[in-house]
Amino acid sequence: MAKMDTQAVARLLREYAQRTSLRGGNPYRSKAYARAADSLAALSQPLDRVIAAGALTDIPGIGDAVADIVTKLHETGSHPSLDKLRKDVPEGVLELFALPGLRPEKILKLHKELGINSLAELEAAAKEDRIRPVKGLGAALQTKILQNLSIARSGDTQLHLHKAAALLEHGVASVKREHPEYSRVEIAGDFRRGCELISDLALVAQAKEAAEIESTSLKLTVSDKKHFGASLLTATGSQEHLEQLKAYAAEKGFDLKPDGLYRGRKLVASVTEEAIYEALGLQFIAPELREGLGEIGRAAKKQLPTLVRDEDLHGILHSHTTSSDGTETLEVMAEATRKRGFEYFGLPTIRSQPITQAACR
Repeated sequence: MAKMDTQAVARLLREYAQRTSLRGGNPYRSKAYARAADSLAALSQPLDRVIAAGALTDIPGIGDAVADIVTKLHETGSHPSLDKLRKDVPEGVLELFALPGLRPEKILKLHKELGINSLAELEAAAKEDRIRPVKGLGAALQTKILQNLSIARSGDTQLHLHKAAALLEHGVASVKREHPEYSRVEIAGDFRRGCELISDLALVAQAKEAAEIESTSLKLTVSDKKHFGASLLTATGSQEHLEQLKAYAAEKGFDLKPDGLYRGRKLVASVTEEAIYEALGLQFIAPELREGLGEIGRAAKKQLPTLVRDEDLHGILHSHTTSSDGTETLEVMAEATRKRGFEYFGLPTIRSQPITQAACR
């Protein structure tokens, strides 16, 4: 039997995580499997090479126990524990995990109470008002389901910023380890623009010769030094910003291409992003502003806003702990806040309880 590739193993491990969460028990176990699946999906090198090198546990979220499961899935395409879990609920029930905000216990209740086994059946139940009367589900959940069904059907998988950060940091480290000849590796894409939800995991590396290597979830662009700035600009996006920048360049008599800014056949700027914006007579546009929302016009007038920096932040508000739907205790979060040098962090009102604020000094 042929061994499973990286993406196939990631899908199986995600199924393992979902089915484990439906079984109940320790929620951290299923979350660990899910984190490991995310890490595998963003792996920048073949899984068999990682396993052969004994480097599975170097991947974020993969310890010895999960590494054993991954190895078994890679070699056989299954795992005894996964086979047992598959007897609990039909495969179609897992479609419900695509719905944002629908927790495992709600999915299981929808299946057991209403016999829902797919997204199509969930939509029918919501439209027929069959979810609202069920104790533990209710009107609010039914409304939320109807609102989020379009997202679930799109199949657009996005990662929260903090999860993407861990995957990209590992991606940078693994690329540098596998390609010591690369003199520079930078994060690009949605993450560099500061998006809260990340749909593209992108890196740009500098080498002697340009190339492009792309996996299902992690895109690596390799550029030479002469065109690095242009490659970073292109890989960062957004698509709307790049299209508008290209149009602006054309108005000024330039041609903006993925490898640089040209006037006729002459390459005018490409080494740095700053040089490209400067050649166009624009104030440098920070990645966080590149969304095609009028930033080019403001940059032409030198009227871009000053961005908030990490050092400008003094505390965090509206945090969630295990007292509501968070994953860490009040004490753990207070200590983490203190270590980051913040002065305070606050919690929202929980039912009839007052807002709590933990001092960090």
